[in-house]
Amino acid sequence: MSCRLVGERESVQQLSQSLLLLLLTGGHGVSLPEPGRYATGIFFLDKTHHQETEQLFDDLAAEHNLKVARGSEPFMRQVFIAAPEDIDDATFRKKVWVNRKQATHNLLRPGCRFYICSLSTTTVVYKGQLTSDQFWVYFGDLNNPNFSTYMALVHTRFSTNTFPSWERAHPLRLMAHNGEINTLRGNVNLMKAREGVMKSAEYGDELTKLYPVVEPNLSDSGAVDCCLEFLVMAGGRSLPEAIMTMVPEAWQNDDLMNSEKRDFYRWSACAMEPWDGPALMTFTDGRYIGAILDRNGLRPSRYYVTKDRVLVMASEVGVYDTEPENILQKGRLKPGRMLLVDTLEKLVTKDEELKLQIARSRPHSQWIQEQFTMEDLYAAHEGDLTSEPSLTNGHVNGAINGEENGGIMRTFGGDRRLCMFGYTLETLNMLLLPMVTTQKEALGSMGNDAPLACLSQFQPLIYDYFKQLFAQVTNPPIDPFRPEANILEPSAKQCHRIFLENPMLSLQDLEVIKATKYRGWSTYVVDITYPVSEGTSGLVPALDRIAAESCKAAEDGYQILVLSDRKGGSDRLPVNALMALGVTHHYLIEERQRMKVGIILETGEAREVHQMCVLLGYGADAICPYLVFETMNSLRSEGVITLANKEIFKNYISAMERGISKVMAKMGISTLQSYKGAQIFEAVGISEEIINKCFKGTASRIGGVTFETLANEAFERHALSYGDRECDTMVLRNPGFYHWRSGGEKHMNDPVSIANLQVESASEIVKRFATGAMSFGSISIEAHTTLAIAMNRVGAKSNTGEGGENADRYIDQDPEFNKRSAIKQVASGRFGVTAAYLANADDLQIKMAQGAKPGEGGELPGYKVSEDIANTRHSVAGVGLISPPPHHDIYSIEDLAELIYDLKCANPNARISVKLVSEVGVGVVASGVAKGKAEHITISGHDGGTGASSWTGIKSAGLPWELGISETHQTLVLNNLRSRIVLQADGQIRCGMDVIIAGLLGADEIGFSTAPLIVMGCTMMRKCHLNTCPVGIATQDPVLRKKFEGKPEHVVNYLFMLAEEVRELMASVGVRKFQELVGRTDLLRARDSCSTKVNLLDFNLILKNALHMRPGVNIVGGSVKQDFGLETHLDQEILKEVEPLLNGTTDTVTVNTTIHNEVRAFGTTLSYHIALKYGEEGLPDNSIQINLAGSAGQSFCAFLAKGVTGLSGGEVVIYPQKDLPEDYKTEANIIVGNVCLYGATSGSAFFRGMAAERFCVRNSGAVAVVEGVGDHGCEYMTGGCVLILGQTGRNFAAGMSGGIAYVLDPSSEFPRKCNQQTVELLPLELSDDLVFVEDLLRQFHDKTGSQVFPYEYQRALRQLAEKEAAVQVTPEKAKVEVKPEPTVCDIEESVTDTAMEKKRLEKILDKTRGFVKYKRETAMYRSAEKRQKDWDEIYNVDSVRRGLRVQAARCMDCGVPFCQSSHGCPLGNIIPKWNDLIFNNNWKEALGQLLQTNNFPEFTGRVCPAPCEGACVLGINELPVTIKNIECSIIDHAFEQGWIKPEPPVLRTGKKVAVVGSGPAGLAAAHQLNKAGHLVTVFERNDRAGGLLQYGIPTMKLSKEVVQRRVNLMKDEGIMFKTNVNVGKDISAKDLQEEYDALLLCLGATWPRDLPIANRQLEGIHFAMAFLETWQKKQMGNTIDHTTLTAKDKDVIVIGGGDTGCDCIGTSLRQGAKSITTFEILPQPPPSRGRDNPWPTFPRVFKVDYGHEEVKVKFGRDPREYSTLTKEFLDDGTGKVAGVRAVTVEWTKDESGRWKMNEVEGSEKVYKADLVLLAMGFLGPERYIVNELEMEQDPRSNICTPDGKYVTSVDKVFAAGDCRRGQSLVVWAINEGRQAAREVDTYLMDTSTLPLSGGVVQITQKG
Repeated sequence: MSCRLVGERESVQQLSQSLLLLLLTGGHGVSLPEPGRYATGIFFLDKTHHQETEQLFDDLAAEHNLKVARGSEPFMRQVFIAAPEDIDDATFRKKVWVNRKQATHNLLRPGCRFYICSLSTTTVVYKGQLTSDQFWVYFGDLNNPNFSTYMALVHTRFSTNTFPSWERAHPLRLMAHNGEINTLRGNVNLMKAREGVMKSAEYGDELTKLYPVVEPNLSDSGAVDCCLEFLVMAGGRSLPEAIMTMVPEAWQNDDLMNSEKRDFYRWSACAMEPWDGPALMTFTDGRYIGAILDRNGLRPSRYYVTKDRVLVMASEVGVYDTEPENILQKGRLKPGRMLLVDTLEKLVTKDEELKLQIARSRPHSQWIQEQFTMEDLYAAHEGDLTSEPSLTNGHVNGAINGEENGGIMRTFGGDRRLCMFGYTLETLNMLLLPMVTTQKEALGSMGNDAPLACLSQFQPLIYDYFKQLFAQVTNPPIDPFRPEANILEPSAKQCHRIFLENPMLSLQDLEVIKATKYRGWSTYVVDITYPVSEGTSGLVPALDRIAAESCKAAEDGYQILVLSDRKGGSDRLPVNALMALGVTHHYLIEERQRMKVGIILETGEAREVHQMCVLLGYGADAICPYLVFETMNSLRSEGVITLANKEIFKNYISAMERGISKVMAKMGISTLQSYKGAQIFEAVGISEEIINKCFKGTASRIGGVTFETLANEAFERHALSYGDRECDTMVLRNPGFYHWRSGGEKHMNDPVSIANLQVESASEIVKRFATGAMSFGSISIEAHTTLAIAMNRVGAKSNTGEGGENADRYIDQDPEFNKRSAIKQVASGRFGVTAAYLANADDLQIKMAQGAKPGEGGELPGYKVSEDIANTRHSVAGVGLISPPPHHDIYSIEDLAELIYDLKCANPNARISVKLVSEVGVGVVASGVAKGKAEHITISGHDGGTGASSWTGIKSAGLPWELGISETHQTLVLNNLRSRIVLQADGQIRCGMDVIIAGLLGADEIGFSTAPLIVMGCTMMRKCHLNTCPVGIATQDPVLRKKFEGKPEHVVNYLFMLAEEVRELMASVGVRKFQELVGRTDLLRARDSCSTKVNLLDFNLILKNALHMRPGVNIVGGSVKQDFGLETHLDQEILKEVEPLLNGTTDTVTVNTTIHNEVRAFGTTLSYHIALKYGEEGLPDNSIQINLAGSAGQSFCAFLAKGVTGLSGGEVVIYPQKDLPEDYKTEANIIVGNVCLYGATSGSAFFRGMAAERFCVRNSGAVAVVEGVGDHGCEYMTGGCVLILGQTGRNFAAGMSGGIAYVLDPSSEFPRKCNQQTVELLPLELSDDLVFVEDLLRQFHDKTGSQVFPYEYQRALRQLAEKEAAVQVTPEKAKVEVKPEPTVCDIEESVTDTAMEKKRLEKILDKTRGFVKYKRETAMYRSAEKRQKDWDEIYNVDSVRRGLRVQAARCMDCGVPFCQSSHGCPLGNIIPKWNDLIFNNNWKEALGQLLQTNNFPEFTGRVCPAPCEGACVLGINELPVTIKNIECSIIDHAFEQGWIKPEPPVLRTGKKVAVVGSGPAGLAAAHQLNKAGHLVTVFERNDRAGGLLQYGIPTMKLSKEVVQRRVNLMKDEGIMFKTNVNVGKDISAKDLQEEYDALLLCLGATWPRDLPIANRQLEGIHFAMAFLETWQKKQMGNTIDHTTLTAKDKDVIVIGGGDTGCDCIGTSLRQGAKSITTFEILPQPPPSRGRDNPWPTFPRVFKVDYGHEEVKVKFGRDPREYSTLTKEFLDDGTGKVAGVRAVTVEWTKDESGRWKMNEVEGSEKVYKADLVLLAMGFLGPERYIVNELEMEQDPRSNICTPDGKYVTSVDKVFAAGDCRRGQSLVVWAINEGRQAAREVDTYLMDTSTLPLSGGVVQITQKG
């Protein structure tokens, strides 16, 4: 509590003077001069140093010719300073101020306390850490009857600061402040920078003694006070003008503002950026006392003016008692407006009059003409401008072998700079292209599960180390541009600057700026690159050079600096633009040169919204992202986009403005001018050395990367771009930062973890579990209720999310299938929040922020708002719903405390929870929340899920929950608040170790969101925002919801398995109960990592034990109950009076009583009891009539129940006293405050008077009549009706999507005040409306002017009318299809916009819902009847090609593509990408994507059994996406078009590698090693290269022309093939080892499995491979006797299945076999997956392959005999096989669960056979090479290598393929060869840039 008092004027002041004379003369023998000739103030000193400090102050005063009269009261000293006779009053006041400033700078020393509360001739400040009651007792002066004042500024507030101090109490020297300044860091930095340009004729050289202007270590309020005082004392501004300059109105887009006032604000914006944030500032200098509200009105302020000339302003009414008839006016402070009393003139000055007077005090309109724009620069530019972007510096990959079109076209023009600057395919496809084509940021969903930048191994840019902090507010206006002039002497010089409409510059803009000489301006370009030859050590000197060069340019008179990385290329490495900017910005500030120059970034690096935000936040004035525009130009030339350069720039800028606006809004900043340099970020994983040099003042709690680390990563990016050995990049690198990618960035939700979580199958532990807040709406009702049932079964809690819950889910529930969510969430949307909803909860959670998008609201598109959702949320089906950011109902910690109290009143038995998001300072916020009486706090991590958000929000805001939980626990303990709070951790928690870590860091409870969804079947498609979830979880599509197969049992089993894992871990550390874990950080340590980068992180701050910081504190969460004082609430008295009605003994009750402003949430607890007993229906109308007199406190009638005469159903009537004077106009006086009827769901309200700001926000059903409203009325309204009989404020109906407002508009100003983006203005003329309004006007007026009628609401009403008409006509309820129709102008609408644009381009095909609309093409082969007659390939190429786009449309581009997982394609083929490219007819780019991972798609597309299709997500419940056909078509088309040409390496290393074996593994390894520049020789024992591909697969399946085509291509690229060389026999393997630098064995698994049963020696029994190879050689023209191995006219039995068995069938059939039978020992597979064969494992289901179909067509039966065991081969008597005796077997499980085989008695059968083919697989490689080299073998006889490695036990010898891993698929062999080649390359060269799995290029270091 604190107070600023000013002596009463005239007679009263003399009394105060008498008091001082009485006290000082009588008690201390001190005489005072006349008023105005002395200054007094209170000092805070410490006991030890106070005498020394007092003497130093005396000495300092003497230097200014001032005399200190005397001090009193030890340690809190009151000082009096007398004025010398030779100076006037004004000079004296300034000397006093200078003395105080210098004292503050000079006398504060380490260990010495020194603070001057005030030192003034007119005011004195009394303040301290005191409650309101303590304050008056502590300061005895205030109780002295002789003490009087003519004004007082009193400040008492809820302390958010967990470590408050006396010094930080308010008021300060000039002002007191409720709120936050969100731009503080930037404001302070810029004030420091201005010290280099400020001059004062009055202060002269003495001015520098007053620096720094902002004293160090102050709060945001203290900094504001310093600046304000400086403007007044040194700048000569009046106090009101200084306030106007620092806290301007929202003038930029206000068409109603007076032009002179707008010009003043435009001029002042040139002089100083706003100090921005939600704030109510009160101020006084002794003459003026006043207050101003921030531009958005985010603090309440009400005032009375009385007839006896008293003005009282406070944050609420009722603080000053006076008779009603004495009140002259009741008002409120409007957003951006000022209330001012001039005590000298004795006037209350009106805002408009005051500001116009100030605006007219100088020729501001004339001065602003000094501003100039880009148009002026263009007009003055001499010479031609570059029309098209061009690529220089050798950035484009050149032609191959001198051929212009040689080789594969490198993606996006082959610009090497893209990789150097960290671009990826996701950058282009997921971020930039949507921005350029839709003017909006792209959306994502399901949160961020990728590693933090400090843990990434893929060279992230430094921007990714910065996380946005968040608050909330509005949009950015236009932005004035530096350099700045002297702010102390107002003049036209402040306007001499260029005025940019946005901070993004086009290429031509920058060209003009660089060349400008306009008005004497000049530009200096600073090269921010340095020679590659300087190595990593060159980074820091480069930064020093950049800063020094920039400073020199500023000193030399340049006005603009351009920091340019244009010279970056093969020889020069760019310094990260952010670091270059940061070091320059801070260096110029320190050198006092920053305000002399503007800084422009010309960078190829920045392109995303977050990156631009970070650059602006660290001081950039403008940015030219030249590489974005040049890349878009390349894309246009490739046909990807068709936009002209101007359209590209316009669209990109539009998207960027929207994105930056959203980021600023959630940080509580209104203007870009204030955002620049504000540094509102936390760094995660950056070392102190970087922070101190480049980002001074930024929090970085865990240390991290150093300059050396970042330099190394920059060099790695450069090497991947320009390195001599960069050799295998078909496409731009894509490590998968957004969507999981095989071989790329790790993701928490990768295919393995998702598959492992989908399980089937502690009780105390699971009770600590809860599901996160997932709304019915974001997920389906089936998923939502399944979670609730599961959590109720285990005694845990599910959370409704902000979407609410229908009453039928919490009434009369079956205990086993209880759908009631124990946690009911209340968010800013207030969806369906009624008295009954609140009453039926165990926890009530206030959602302050969401982890995936903190600071943002949500949006549910109209097409997802079904009837059920609409009913639950009290809205209209088909009407989009917006959940506004939290500032609409929570302005401050006081407002949050009020909502906590309201909810406790609404359900006294519920635990009140607050959900926060982890960020720096969340512990302080949590302490404030605890002081606000919350009982439970959830700390959500940044990686939580979301139904839809921009990628900027998902990836760049918030922090890991580990940081938040640790900080919150520690801070609560330090403040002895921990025992009041149950603390919950939430955010991508899924395993027992996560739970244990959360507990050890301080969490009592654990929240789960994503994991339970995965357990129920979620596959992380990340398509929630498209309403196309294929498993029915995150969709409202009735077709897709039917696919939901989740069961409560799945979640229950998961939770208990998790709890058991937790128990095991607890036991391992000797802990019996979970509570014993909480806060035990001593049981945690950082584990060592193989990554040097990771080991740089310092977790000491996180791992501090809070009990060591404050020993002995109770940390058992919730053990101390919060005291809400409900037992004394007025509702308790009301309950006693209405008890007869609640008991049923009477029907009506009337209560008469009085109320005052300390009674908050009146009627809420009464409604709780009504709701508990009567539910949603409540009581009959007017059952309880309550008549009140007085001023009510906050939340009057919140959640009022029906039947109480609010608002979830009752009626409220508020009017002033009856005996009003005649001149009192109710329509001009405020009667209800801010946020009245927020989230009302039903009921009615009548207000005789005006409502303040944000009236009826989120109203969904209430009817209200009022005589006027403030700004933002009816915002986000979804239903109900409002009748306004007076004036409205600005921004009316913003985001309104339902309901109707009738507005009286006699002044015709309403259209300009109404936000018409979502509504239409119509005249009131329909008869139904007239009747309705007439009825409402019975108590008010009978005239109105306008009707507000939302477009979407009109459509919904038409649909309802049509539906009702259909119901009347037909006996059955008609179905009306509600189609998506976007109306909400927010970023989320881009979902629909994008879909519509795609539809236009695609004409008829729908990619978004293709998987639902189109069926899989199953006829991939030619007719079986025809194809069996030839040896041509079996594929129906023409038919397949025709349907490719339709099949590609079925691919969803999954967020986690299982098709490239370990269950899918071993190569990690980028299947979704090339499917999308084929859909868009971009074959060439599709080819690049395909070849990035697969050397030989012409092989895999023909012969691979397609595990990728088996793992496809669609395969869960329908046929999977077509993959093989598209893959094969891409490569065949490329060969047809001549795109595939030899590409020999540019450089040769001179290293020689021998590859033994030319199967798929050997060919792939040879191909990769040759790309790397090595001399590769392939040894093949057969006469032709190709191994299995050549002789093991029949020609009708894989044409040998295709094989030979590839071999010839490889020869042309420089690979040498030596055939007919059997290594180990014809040539020694050891000789090869000696001759070559490396030897790679790709021997295959060629040792066939035999069947050693009776008569195995008979002629006619052959291995399958011998049969296939012999025939293939015969077909190839070899001279060979094949007669014994032909099937012609023979009865053929094939023993064994699989591909080889099928190939034997197809070959035998074509050779003319008499009959064909196949034995398979296993049972016939089921038609669909069995329980032991869950997705995504390869489906073991019954399939008919080409050979089976052909036999059935020819012989009328499937050839396969299942469960058949061969017992004996039968002899025809001549030594030839004549048949086979076999028996049927059955398979059962024994007691241990193992399968065992039993012969079926009597099932023996003899099969006739002339030819038996053994196709039972292979046992491993043949032994002779292995034996010769003496290599180690594994138990399966394969060549042994370490896990994940390919090096053998023999020096220089490596192994890959089936000889290493055992018999497997062709795709596995190719992957083995590729990865072995990378290891060999690394062995030979110490590093390699050959790709990892998935084609991801990463520099691999040896070892």
